[in-house]
Amino acid sequence: MPTSILKYVDVARLVGIGLQCPVCHGTDCRPSRWLSKAEKLGAEGFRPYRCNDCTHRFLARNSASLERILINCTAVAMLCFGVWLGVDLWLESADKPMSVLPPVSASDDPATPAQKQQEAADNGDPAAMLQLGRDLATGNKRPKDVGQAANWVQLAAATGNPEAMLELGRFYRDGIGVAQDSARAYVWLSRAAAAKNTDAVLEREALVGTMGEAPLKVALELSMPTQPAAALVRPK
Repeated sequence: MPTSILKYVDVARLVGIGLQCPVCHGTDCRPSRWLSKAEKLGAEGFRPYRCNDCTHRFLARNSASLERILINCTAVAMLCFGVWLGVDLWLESADKPMSVLPPVSASDDPATPAQKQQEAADNGDPAAMLQLGRDLATGNKRPKDVGQAANWVQLAAATGNPEAMLELGRFYRDGIGVAQDSARAYVWLSRAAAAKNTDAVLEREALVGTMGEAPLKVALELSMPTQPAAALVRPK
């Protein structure tokens, strides 16, 4: 294995096995020449090496270089095997037919959120009732039914929810699911405005600009605190 590769893939050095310089512990070492015949005879089983990193010359076992190469080659082989195994598993999963994929769980069923919303609305949750009314009015995720939409928004507004009162005011203003009635629209927008809903304030002022004297008089009468809540909901 080339020394340039050993610099980056040197497992033997990490575990302290194989050829390395005793001074700098570098592994970029090359065979060196014997200084004399006496040195060679006196170092049986060893051979000289020189470190290319620090130039230190040293003696090491004849098998040291071979050990390092074998260890590093084994590490590279294991790495290649792991990569091959990962690619093989990925290709196998990519080729798997759609028919054998796990079935869609109940939590992924698109009808489930709508069912949960309906259940919450049935239990009197104002936010759920309001959203259900909006969805029915627009046909979002369920069949469009403006009559039922108005019923749910009225129920939500009756709880004092500011957003629901604003929405009911819009329904009366635009005649969505209920008979168009600017006076009752004014009342519900006023109630939402009293609950500090800024959109209601702006929309009420815009509505006043389109109302005649008679509808405005009715609106002011309905806005009196003595009026029962039933009087504020006009049947279609």
